[in-house]
Amino acid sequence: METLQDYDYDFQDEVPVVGKYLDLRIDWAFKYVFSKKEILLKLLNDILPPTITDLEYLSNEIPVRSEKDKRSTLDVICESPEGKFLVEMQRRHTADIDDRLAYYSASLVHGQVKRKAEIYKVKHVYVLCVASFVRKHLEGTPNDKLLFGYDYRENETYELLENAKTSFYYLELSRMKEREWEKLQKNPERWCYLFKNMSKFASERAEPGDLHGFEDVLDAARVDCLSPEEMDNYQDMLTAVKNEIRSAHQYDISQAESRGEARGIARGRAEGEAKGRAEEKVEMAKALKSLNVQEETISQASGLSLEDIAKL
Repeated sequence: METLQDYDYDFQDEVPVVGKYLDLRIDWAFKYVFSKKEILLKLLNDILPPTITDLEYLSNEIPVRSEKDKRSTLDVICESPEGKFLVEMQRRHTADIDDRLAYYSASLVHGQVKRKAEIYKVKHVYVLCVASFVRKHLEGTPNDKLLFGYDYRENETYELLENAKTSFYYLELSRMKEREWEKLQKNPERWCYLFKNMSKFASERAEPGDLHGFEDVLDAARVDCLSPEEMDNYQDMLTAVKNEIRSAHQYDISQAESRGEARGIARGRAEGEAKGRAEEKVEMAKALKSLNVQEETISQASGLSLEDIAKL
């Protein structure tokens, strides 16, 4: 299985920078770009099964039934006749990420049922997590697989549960290895490429080439179209992310050093204990030899060789 890593960013090469386009992995940039309906429609239609012709944005705060319920604010929540959609950009791995997404989806299902309703009628809830970290998968999972979808299925026959109301999709940026836009064949690949390379997209390509319908996405992400206030907000978030990544990097280094020190201490302790046991054997052999015990018997009792005993 793959090792979990907190960030997909390579510390030297992929710490986000200000470029011609916004870095879509930054929360502010993600919400800014996908607040445009046509861009969000393209993402959902390129990634998820249903064909969506229109959508309506909903409050990005998960609905609660009482003041005691936990309040959560997400990146994007919307709905269409085909269902409700929750889209979340997740930069860093957290131990409870799957639990949180399950809670969010359950809240969207729960919020559709009116109090005292005799018949439960709910729309399908689709959860799309754009994951900028490494997730674990079974051995044998194709290395080039980027999109992972999970539904409710029968354990042995894998039959899909009819009328199941929640589905989870993870678009995993860390699995995107292709560096050349022109070699990409499918739109999920192109989305991964843009999420990972948007901020340096223009500088890497000498000619515009075929954008495969992503022209509006690039236009929406142009940094030079931001207002001064929007630019300040983006740069503040960018700085916060840089500091977070550097802190995580330094933490990883300190943890590695601590593990190295711990191994050194353990090794020293083991060596000291071994030396102590060897000294005890020698003292035992000396004591037995002073009592004129036969050397063969001393050897059996102490574990020392006859040669070592003869030298005592």
